[in-house]
Amino acid sequence: MASKDLTSASSWIPNLLATALTLALLLTPRFVPPCDHQITTAAGGAVPMRCHWTFQAEFLIAAAAVLVAGLLWIVRHGEARRVVGVVLVIFSLLAVSVTQPWGIGLCGRAEMACHHTAHWIWLWAALLAIEGLFIAVRARIPGKHAAPPDPWEGQGKTSREARL
Repeated sequence: MASKDLTSASSWIPNLLATALTLALLLTPRFVPPCDHQITTAAGGAVPMRCHWTFQAEFLIAAAAVLVAGLLWIVRHGEARRVVGVVLVIFSLLAVSVTQPWGIGLCGRAEMACHHTAHWIWLWAALLAIEGLFIAVRARIPGKHAAPPDPWEGQGKTSREARL
């Protein structure tokens, strides 16, 4: 049974926006590729620069954020949505922190492509943090923004539970 609240635009737009922002975090290194230079070691081998490892970590963070944003389409209760919103804020902070010098960091030269990619990551992460806060705050407001009660809640009680 579809509720009017679940089909209204004010209900599915935050879900869609959070999902789109997490997908943007995930796909940005694919469409705005970071530098792919190698560093030559003293032994003569080549290893990727630290920005390579930064965007590997970024991929894992963004993939987890996509899964969490997918939960928005499933969870209906205010407390669960609030937790999902807070977790999205945490993932956005993690996405920015791995690009910082105290995180994994980027290449030393600002004209390298990884800095351009990081700027896009920062934009998506900032928007995701705002959206996560919006979802978390909105889930705490009772009334028309609260999810309707689950029609299956309370079903399946045993006879002992029903007597209590």
